Formats: sequence, C-alpha cells, structure tokens
Amino acid sequence: MWAAKIIIPAREDIFISSRAKRHKVAVMGYPLSNFFKKRRFFVLVAAHIQGEEKAKTDFVADLKKDWRTEKIDMVSKDFGFWLMEQDPPISIIYDPMIIYPTPLVISNEGIHHFEIASWEREKLVAVAQAVKKHYGGTLAYLKKQKIKNIAIMTAMPRLTDKQHRAIELAISHGYYGYPRKTEIAPLAKLMNVSYSTYQFHLRNAEKKLMPYVYSTSL
Repeated sequence: MWAAKIIIPAREDIFISSRAKRHKVAVMGYPLSNFFKKRRFFVLVAAHIQGEEKAKTDFVADLKKDWRTEKIDMVSKDFGFWLMEQDPPISIIYDPMIIYPTPLVISNEGIHHFEIASWEREKLVAVAQAVKKHYGGTLAYLKKQKIKNIAIMTAMPRLTDKQHRAIELAISHGYYGYPRKTEIAPLAKLMNVSYSTYQFHLRNAEKKLMPYVYSTSL
C-alpha cells in the first residue's frame, strides 16, 4: 500500500482545531461514516479529548455553539461521538478506498496531523493537493509501505479516572519528552496528591498502556 502523512497548520477557519488551540486541549478522532444531506457534507467521528478538566468542558461547550456542529454525544468527559458539517470539497479525504491506520490528531496548539493509506497512490496525492489548496496543509511523506496494524480507539485499555489524569498530566507537561521537561513532584502537586500517590497512578496507567502500545507497533 501507499501511505501518506499530512499536517495542517492551526487556522481560525477550521473550527475544531481553532477551539483546541483556544482551550489548550488535544483531540484524537476516528472517522466512522460520512454523507451528503441537502448538499451539506457531514462526518461522524468518535473523539477523545485530552487536557485539563475545565478546558475539556469549555471546549465541548464551545463546539456545541458552532453552527457546523449537528450533534455531540459525550459518553464521558473525555470521549464522545460528534456529527459535524465539513466543507464539501474536502470530502475527498473520506474516499472509501482510503483507510486511516491511526486516529486523526489535533494538538493543543491546533495543528492537525493525520495518516492515510491506499492501494492507489493517486488518491493520496489528490487528498494532499486538496488539503494544501483549502487549508494550507503540507505533505510530510508519501511512500510505499506495509500497513502492519490499525489503531482502533475502542481497543485502548480502560484506565481509572486517576490513572487517566496522571498520564494526561505527564504527557501534556513533557514528562516523556527528551530532554524531560518536568518531574514527578510538580506533576503530583498539579494533581493535588502526594508524590507516591501520583507515582502509583502513573505507573499503573503505564502498566496498562505499554502492552497495548507495544502490540500495535509490531
């Protein structure tokens, strides 16, 4: 198969990514279906939000106010199903011959990353050209490679609220970066727990997540 990675910069005219930047949350989504209705193009996605609790609540409330949001059903504070109107010309992204090996990701800076794959190289080229024309996107790579696995969001291991909070803080504050931008003590303070309690929740979250990450990367 051919595979491509596309990056779209933060833009005010992309209502989800602009709000992600505004509220400092990251969004991971997976397209489930899409359709045209009275010349309007809609996309249904399963979405997971990462960020501070208030920021996530404010972000969802902000999305609900936008006229392009048809429906939002938040199953929890972090996960839900969204039906959104998209620009018709960009419907090419959801060609049935294109697959998404990994979820689409919008960083807390509003930058949109997504990977796509297809047997037909020209379909990926067409997507890259459309995204560049409408959103100023760039093609990070286009190459032939084997798709060894598909990351499905519902296959993620279930974490407790405290484990989820601990891992979110660690990721968002650069604990796993190189060089590391923070340590356990300040993260524990942000979570309002002791050093040992935070470490306990973080290690248990890592224990659940690592086998999943390792198995999907094989």
